[in-house]
Amino acid sequence: MSELGWSAPTVRVDAGTARRGILWQHERIRELLARARAIADAALDGDVAGSSAVAPIIADLHSTLEVHLSFEERVLLPLLSEDSNAGIERVERLREEHKRQRDVLLAIDREACAQPQLPTLAAKLAFLTSWLLADMDEEERSLVPAAVAAV
Repeated sequence: MSELGWSAPTVRVDAGTARRGILWQHERIRELLARARAIADAALDGDVAGSSAVAPIIADLHSTLEVHLSFEERVLLPLLSEDSNAGIERVERLREEHKRQRDVLLAIDREACAQPQLPTLAAKLAFLTSWLLADMDEEERSLVPAAVAAV
């Protein structure tokens, strides 16, 4: 059985391997989100170093989440599609949520690239960290177990 890191597999993986890969990535993303939240909080408190770090951490989040979302789609969608009961609904929900996340990440990253010292970026980063953490928690409660149960 293969173990997964950050790269999406080129072949279909079993549900257990998919679950382990996603949960491993979620832990790494949580670490990045904790750093991002600390930077956002420092910037919101007026820390100049924190303010300077907002745009780069947004870029890091954007690139990391893009890889992660692609990974999830590659390993989860085939598993969810096999569930004749709720699989199609779960596939659509995952695609819609990933589209929303990509849209928000891209918009904030573009804004950070264009105006890296924009004061509202820290507030947007704080929101982003909370939103993504809540999404991962929900995904771990619903989609990941559903994918494992589908096979």
